Amino acid sequence: MNFTFRQLETFLYSARLRSFNAAAVQLHTTQSAVSKRVAELEQQVGSPLLLRSARGLQLTQTGRRLLPLAEQALALWTRIDQEFAAGETLRGNFRVGVTEFIALTWLTRLIQRVQENHPDVTLEPVVDVGVRLFDRLAAQQIDVCIMPGTFWGSDYSTVKVGQVEELWVVSPRLQVPRALEPHEFADYPVIEESTGASKKMFYEEWRARQGYRFGKVLHINSTTLLRDLTVRGFGISQLSREYVGEDLKAGRLRVVKTEKLPPMVYSAVYRTDTATPALRRIVELAVESCDFARSGSEHTVVVGKGRAGARRR
Repeated sequence: MNFTFRQLETFLYSARLRSFNAAAVQLHTTQSAVSKRVAELEQQVGSPLLLRSARGLQLTQTGRRLLPLAEQALALWTRIDQEFAAGETLRGNFRVGVTEFIALTWLTRLIQRVQENHPDVTLEPVVDVGVRLFDRLAAQQIDVCIMPGTFWGSDYSTVKVGQVEELWVVSPRLQVPRALEPHEFADYPVIEESTGASKKMFYEEWRARQGYRFGKVLHINSTTLLRDLTVRGFGISQLSREYVGEDLKAGRLRVVKTEKLPPMVYSAVYRTDTATPALRRIVELAVESCDFARSGSEHTVVVGKGRAGARRR
């Protein structure tokens, strides 16, 4: 047999994503090129590897035999690339998934640092809630995501980027005592992030252990709106000291004293078997860029798009 690594890589992504089109997006090529590579590999192997079905591409018996070998080959290629790419110019397009909180605070700084240090590297931001970001990472629709959490499975590398101090805050105009027991939160309106937000998932178990009880809850899928509604007195919310520091100093918000919340850790998460030197460098620059203080001029963020659009409000 005389197949190429490119053909083997294309087969691997097609099998993982169950779609020639999705594989083409991941490999930055066309669907016809992907189909051709797989067909050429099948000709070399002498048997079909993938079959089309209503549920997407399915592995044949031969394909199932080849898949683990292809994974090992890709892992070895990645290791060789890491060992011998030192000193070479880093290049490529990378889809970086972030939460809205990051997009509002330091995402622009990261993009600028990447452009200044590595002009041949392009970042394509994807802004979404944590659960969907990880689903996209698992489906290889994005290359790395930065979100709350410290462990996402043995197949993924997790690098701590930063952390924030979380507080319960409220507007002085809302008549709430300066200190509350966890069960007393049920007597007052609460505003929190919607289901699917990694922050909510991060704290749900801890809150249950501490005995928190909520009555009226308003769920919001926007960090900006969450803060604005809290400042306007719609309820108590959990926000980071870094983000609402200016509001606390100005008296627009005050802290509700209760059980101390554990810090929120943000991590860069990426597949270990597909990491490249450029991707690892992006993670290093993310660590350097991380600063969750709210900027003086916020942006409107388009959530869930392939390229995050930002414009001044």
